[in-house]
Amino acid sequence: MKRRVAAAVAIGLLALPQAASAHAVLEASSPSRGASIAHAPARVTLRFDEPVEIAFGAVRVYDAKGGRVDSGPASHPSGRGESVTVDLRHGLGNGTYTATYRVISADSHPVSGGFTFTVGVGGSAPTAGVADLIDAGAAGPVTEVAFGAVRALSYLAIALLAGGLAFALAVWRPASAGPTATAAFDGSGRSVGLAAATLGVACSALGLVLQGATAGATSFWAALDPTVVGDVLGTRFGTVWGLRLCAFALFGSTLGLRLRSTHDIALLPLAAFLCLTPALAGHASTVDPRALLVPANFVHVSAMSIWVGGVATLLVVVPRATRTLEPPDRTPLLAETVSRFSTIALFSVAALVASGIAQAIPELESLADFTNTAFGRALLAKIALLVALLALAAWNRRRARPRLAALAQRRDAPGETGVLLRRSLRAELALMLAVLGVTAALVSYPPPSAARGPFSGQSELGPARMELTLDPARPGANELHMYLFRRSSGAQYDRVKELRVSASLPDKRIGPLQLRAEKAGPGHYLVRRAQLAPAGTWRLTIDARVSEFDAYRAELEVPVK
Repeated sequence: MKRRVAAAVAIGLLALPQAASAHAVLEASSPSRGASIAHAPARVTLRFDEPVEIAFGAVRVYDAKGGRVDSGPASHPSGRGESVTVDLRHGLGNGTYTATYRVISADSHPVSGGFTFTVGVGGSAPTAGVADLIDAGAAGPVTEVAFGAVRALSYLAIALLAGGLAFALAVWRPASAGPTATAAFDGSGRSVGLAAATLGVACSALGLVLQGATAGATSFWAALDPTVVGDVLGTRFGTVWGLRLCAFALFGSTLGLRLRSTHDIALLPLAAFLCLTPALAGHASTVDPRALLVPANFVHVSAMSIWVGGVATLLVVVPRATRTLEPPDRTPLLAETVSRFSTIALFSVAALVASGIAQAIPELESLADFTNTAFGRALLAKIALLVALLALAAWNRRRARPRLAALAQRRDAPGETGVLLRRSLRAELALMLAVLGVTAALVSYPPPSAARGPFSGQSELGPARMELTLDPARPGANELHMYLFRRSSGAQYDRVKELRVSASLPDKRIGPLQLRAEKAGPGHYLVRRAQLAPAGTWRLTIDARVSEFDAYRAELEVPVK
């Protein structure tokens, strides 16, 4: 199956500046999800499948009225990064408590979730559901959109600097350009480089603030607090983005010194580091096999930069340089430049394909992932953009390049061929910017191979409110918990005589499948092994009979990924 997936998505992996990242997953908790315990615990402890960062509010525990009962900040017990614990207040009474968590996974994205546990006979039930409490601690859509834009512009800044430098060293310097054209190229290229470096510094600074706002579920203005920024800088993401800011600033300062073109090679280490930062800030440097993923990501970003930055240089900088020449000398230089870059771009595309496949094959599990997940839909959008992008690149290589070569032999002006080439390059660059934008959104989604639950939801069931949790919300065996509370008082609702649960997957015409529910406590029902496969949006139907004449039904749609 994975071979078929690889063949289907290979074209969609050509311009992925950063490997899509898996998020941390909660593996266990103490108290466990849905537990009924005799005495209040002293603390709540969570264990994840990878180290997580807890500088921004980590774990909160609420009583039935929505009041906080956790005491003090969260910490890593015994220094273990994958575990998080928070102390609880002394003297907690009977009742149902809700624990929510918000931590930062290794890929720098916040991960949130929650569960309930009951102390004693239960007492009053929560006035707010798990989903409500989790949503209350989430960043707003404006922050998410702004962060996506900052990521995309940061990728663009890296591409302009690294790609522009590669173009100058590998394409322009070997060309037969005279001193006048070279001076014009250097001046225009320096202006573009300074603008890109300034953009990179601004995006890096904004990224640090937006990471604080996203991680802490606060506003951008609140995250401007120096304390919050300092907390961000103390994380792996903040360290890498802080160093990236310094690299952008140093790159711009070096360009501002107006060094001679022969000294451009001194900028190569900075360009290489900028291309490495997406891997260092993302998941490639935290999961195995690091020895493969980090180099593959570096090659991917470098190849993307050479392609995107080269097109931008060819469109903006080269025309200003060739305009300093007489028409008979202009076309040979332009033809040689286009020919050299076309060859380098071809190798860049090959590197993009190879490194993209190396990173992305493990992230897709079936063809259904393309339509059933946000990650897959974003990838499909990028594939459509790349098809158009490759068509334009093929036209430039097969039509414009030979025409320019023929004009150069006759020493004619570029004329209409030059106009068509500029239009094609503009369209190509516009599509590249769109691909970068889609990629900025793509890296914020967990891939299907890691988009695991648990899932929490709620619904009305006659006079009761039902809290439902499906764990791990993955194809195969799942554990389903259902808690019933009176909507009027919040007390546990324990009048159900018989509760039936069925599951269906309408898209695949599967079901309804009958699931065996057992009573695990007052108002608490449990399905120990709910077999839900394949992946998709499953519909759970819960029928509760409370008397010979009264029965209630609730339906929920549950994503199984």
